[in-house]
Amino acid sequence: MTGASIVRFGSRPNRASMIANLSQVMNATWSIALFEHLDANDNDPSATMAGPETISFSSSAWKLWESEFPHLIDEFTSKFEEFHFKWNQRFSTDEIHRQLLQSQWIAQDTQGWYFSSKSTKQEIKNLYFSTIHLMVGDAEKLLVMMSSRASHLQERLSNFWYKEGATDAISKVLPCLEASLRSQETEMISSLRASLAEVALKRFYAGFSTGSKTRYYPTSMSCARNVGRQWDLNGAYENPFLAYTDDFCDYAAGLTLLIGRWYQEKWSLFLRGFSRGQLDLFGQNSQSFNTNP
Repeated sequence: MTGASIVRFGSRPNRASMIANLSQVMNATWSIALFEHLDANDNDPSATMAGPETISFSSSAWKLWESEFPHLIDEFTSKFEEFHFKWNQRFSTDEIHRQLLQSQWIAQDTQGWYFSSKSTKQEIKNLYFSTIHLMVGDAEKLLVMMSSRASHLQERLSNFWYKEGATDAISKVLPCLEASLRSQETEMISSLRASLAEVALKRFYAGFSTGSKTRYYPTSMSCARNVGRQWDLNGAYENPFLAYTDDFCDYAAGLTLLIGRWYQEKWSLFLRGFSRGQLDLFGQNSQSFNTNP
């Protein structure tokens, strides 16, 4: 939308088509306002000739972006390191042995110790809720905390940006476009939060094979070390729950930090504004909003 890009397309993209598609996910009220700003600019083009070279730029908002987002990313990187360490301790071999033995997930008969579940979907789900579920809940809290903090920072940025960067019709185009997509952000964050538990449970099911022959072990400890062995087929971990924890922590941290970096990169784009030499980009594109505000 603002000109040159490091991405090289095989052919020139159809800007009118791209913006028409974008308008499909925009809030209707803000879409109408955006069209009105573009229309006002077309009706009085001389008004765009005065003012600074960079349009929709706020130095206060930019300074806030530069200082706060790196700090936010670093903070949550540290939080997930602590999270990982905490759950590695809780799923140590001694601890997972105690949990499985106390809840009678491992039992003994004349042939030795064995995993007492028949590995039905419901039984595996019950095991999930008695072990992994609390870890997933902790990760969800961190994800929600990150999105909340990023959203709060976004509001602070917006306040500076709207006051300093939106002074006439053309300078209100980017702020209006940004505001029109906020509802999609909320839906995206909700979807990511829901996916965390879904992925965790799906991965948990993958650790158990249904209908397999019961395996016996000489001790309860050796039995506990083999519950969920599909998560660690190479035997790289002291017990499979530690393998699961490593995979889940990497995924949860990556997903949560993705949200923070997404907000960071989004505002890096918007807060740069655009130059007066790029005003011709809006001349033809404004009509695309008229068909579907």
